[in-house]
Amino acid sequence: MEVLIFPLGQSLLYPSFSKPFHIFEPRYIHMVEDSIAKNTPIAVASVIEPGRSHEFKYGEPLAFVHSIVGYGFAQIVDRNLDGSLVVFLQGQGKAILGKVIDRGTPYLVCEAQVISENHLVDTRLEPLFLTAHKVMVRWLKFHIPDHLSRENFLSYVRTPEQVVGCFASYLVSDADLQQLLLESNDINEKIVIINRLIESGELVS
Repeated sequence: MEVLIFPLGQSLLYPSFSKPFHIFEPRYIHMVEDSIAKNTPIAVASVIEPGRSHEFKYGEPLAFVHSIVGYGFAQIVDRNLDGSLVVFLQGQGKAILGKVIDRGTPYLVCEAQVISENHLVDTRLEPLFLTAHKVMVRWLKFHIPDHLSRENFLSYVRTPEQVVGCFASYLVSDADLQQLLLESNDINEKIVIINRLIESGELVS
């Protein structure tokens, strides 16, 4: 398949998890419009060295982003007076990027191959998953004090993969650890990593 590339320095998109983005650069506004019109997924790619200028060549893989990405489809929530967009990206899956394709667009387009994952939680790890879920709920109570808003959020974040997506998006501050969670193909490994982070105190307070 083809994906439209949204390169970011400190943010990723996780399968089965929605995330809001404020998009203000004209080329990426164009990208969102094209994604919706053509039903082409957007891949959020983590930039390896943010702040530097990055070169690419058509027909070759992108060297300045991590090759494992989350991809999904955009829903425009708001169009601001300055032309910027508030967009929700609904994570649909994970892929490995291939070569850059010349489509004559102001944004990058790449080939991508979907990566399958194991979503079945080992019964022996269910207590660890419950611990992660409790930590997430406690974090939400602090950051979303409104009960109704919090319940609406929790009604959406139900599956183990969604809980992992919430953790990686909001509770894990280190970009390399976020990428590590994305690149793991086994929900059980992700649960173990999250619990190690809980025990070490390496989470956003």
